[in-house]
Amino acid sequence: MRQRGPQGGANATPVARQRFSVVAAAALVLCIAPFSSTSIAAPPPLRVDDPAPVEAAGPDGASVGYQVKAFEPISGNPISASCDPGGSGTGTFTVAHVYPLGSTSVMCTATLEDASTVSKGITVTVRDTTPPSVTPPANVSDSATEPSGKAVTYGAATATDLVDGSLTPTCTPSSGSMFPIGTTTVVCTATDSHGNTGSASFTVTVTFADTTAPTFTLVPSPITAEATNAAGAVVAYTISATDNSGATPTIDCAGHGSGSTFPLGVTTVTCTASDAAGNNASASFPVTVRDTTAPQLNLPSNMTVEADSSSGKIVEYTASATDAVSGSLSANCSPASGSVFAIGTTTVNCSAADAAGNKADGSFGVTVTDTIGPAFSGVPADRQVEANGPAGSIVNYTPPTANDATDGPEVVTCTPESGSTFSLGTTTVTCHAHDARGNTGAASFSVSVVDTTNPALIVPADRAVYADSPDGLSAQNPYAADFLNQAQAVDSVDPHPRISNDAPALFTVGVHVVTFTAVDASGNTVSKGARLTVQPMPPAGTPPLPVPPARTPPKNVTGLRAEAGDGRVRLSWHIPDGVDHVVVTHALSAGGDAQVIYTGHAESFTDLHLVNGLEYRYIVVSIDKDGNSSAGTAITALPKATLLRSPKDGARLKKPPKLVWVRNSEASYYNVQLFRDNVKILSAWPVRATLALKANWKYQGHAHRLTPGAYRWYVWPGFGARAAVDYGETLGFSTFQIVR
Repeated sequence: MRQRGPQGGANATPVARQRFSVVAAAALVLCIAPFSSTSIAAPPPLRVDDPAPVEAAGPDGASVGYQVKAFEPISGNPISASCDPGGSGTGTFTVAHVYPLGSTSVMCTATLEDASTVSKGITVTVRDTTPPSVTPPANVSDSATEPSGKAVTYGAATATDLVDGSLTPTCTPSSGSMFPIGTTTVVCTATDSHGNTGSASFTVTVTFADTTAPTFTLVPSPITAEATNAAGAVVAYTISATDNSGATPTIDCAGHGSGSTFPLGVTTVTCTASDAAGNNASASFPVTVRDTTAPQLNLPSNMTVEADSSSGKIVEYTASATDAVSGSLSANCSPASGSVFAIGTTTVNCSAADAAGNKADGSFGVTVTDTIGPAFSGVPADRQVEANGPAGSIVNYTPPTANDATDGPEVVTCTPESGSTFSLGTTTVTCHAHDARGNTGAASFSVSVVDTTNPALIVPADRAVYADSPDGLSAQNPYAADFLNQAQAVDSVDPHPRISNDAPALFTVGVHVVTFTAVDASGNTVSKGARLTVQPMPPAGTPPLPVPPARTPPKNVTGLRAEAGDGRVRLSWHIPDGVDHVVVTHALSAGGDAQVIYTGHAESFTDLHLVNGLEYRYIVVSIDKDGNSSAGTAITALPKATLLRSPKDGARLKKPPKLVWVRNSEASYYNVQLFRDNVKILSAWPVRATLALKANWKYQGHAHRLTPGAYRWYVWPGFGARAAVDYGETLGFSTFQIVR
């Protein structure tokens, strides 16, 4: 659109230029007036503003009016203008036109006196934001005969919209739905095509009318009761009814309610059930009371007692009888109270008769059980041992002793077993023992495997180097870096200890003691120092100072083994290449100072004069010719005397052997147990330290034979009387085989 103003421009027409000359002259006069400082700009020839959005009056849209102003900018004379779509006029006029829904672009054009035209575009917006009008049906009232409510049907709701016309509303709950007792508001909504939603509501009221009598759900069958005295018998029964209202009706049995006394003979009981609305229902049943009952035996319930010996247990009980006519009666029972009852279940039979000859018989069971597992003693205390390697440590311990009240000592099985490898950290050792009836006793203790041994640190040999600048030697210099990187550390548990040092970034001229520190994964730390002497920077071409050979820790010995015997442990190992000699130390695993027991080149050593039953920890350290040490290899051993003498462990025999063991001076007797395929087949209590096995014998009521196969035998010392069940630690176990 071309804009015209009082100054014209390059696009002005000739007429405009002529007109401008006159105006310019006048303007010039005005501009030189003494007090004139501004000029007045001419108004635009065409002014039209976007009308405000208009709400639709129907499906065709709405009539929208807006004002148009068209005047010559110089003369101010009105000129003609037209808007498409819309209308036309001259000067100031109003356009009134029906526009459709949505936004319509309108272009207004005015013709100036010089026949040129100017245009102005506007946007006319017709919108629909008016929701539909919803008319609901009238409120509905209905009645129900069930407390759950009723399905109610109601009339249809209607809706109209200015733009869309008639619409079908949706009502919730819908017609035909189940409406509960009370008043429910139904909301009906309708949405036009432009998303405008209108709603209206009405109510559905449902009332409850109860005209149904209660229903008996449980009526007793004819009852026959035995008289308990001359008055008859107290009879209890159950009767119940329900009502459609959901409330429990009241039941009246006319003085013959449950729990009342009924006389001898037949009584007809009539019961009436009534609901809150006054609806009634009746039911009846007969109750017959008679006297044909034998005496009542008063016997104990089945009894369960724990055995206190291998014979079982003495059990006492009380039994009696009563009769409605004869009163108290005696009861005859077998076995009698106070008898010894064997392990297992015994039936006690009892009987009683009244004066009329009515007899009652009854019984109860007495079960003597062995349900208590073996009791433990000598459970090892929680302990802490040093790790022998990355996998942890082999731990030896003496298993606890387990004794059972009926079976005597029992074999104890512990997991992990003594001699197993325990990993770093705390491991709970759980021990179990089972008696002949499968009862289990348990005990536990913990073993903590820790690493408190420092790494072995080898630092570089002291050396001298030249400065690489007047200030000294940078730690990044290859000679300095080689010195710092030669530190090595080895550890028996951590394969990669961390090494650090306190070297400065710049070594000044002079002597520097660098401290190297090695830390293993368990936090054990060792530090050593090495000297680096920095000499002044030499003249060019001076050869470097000699570098001492690098120090390297020797390899650990391999194949370390420990064979424990009676008061001794034999160690053996293999020495790798580069090892000058080994140093062997031992210490008690429970704690104590390590002692050097061997230094030399041999590959075995026997440690003598040890205490049986104490675990020893051995460390074998490799030493090279320069005195460098390895991290060391550790192993544990538990010396123990062999107390089972004959037959030798693993012996192959063709006839029943005589078992022989070392005598315990304090023992009153011994318990010997024999197993085949992990099944106990013999338990004997000899008073001497020998037991001759037979080819055939009986145990636990079963016959056994010494057939070909593998056998394992155990011996425990017993103290005092056998009934005291006081046994010491097992003397051990041994094996033999019966062959053909």
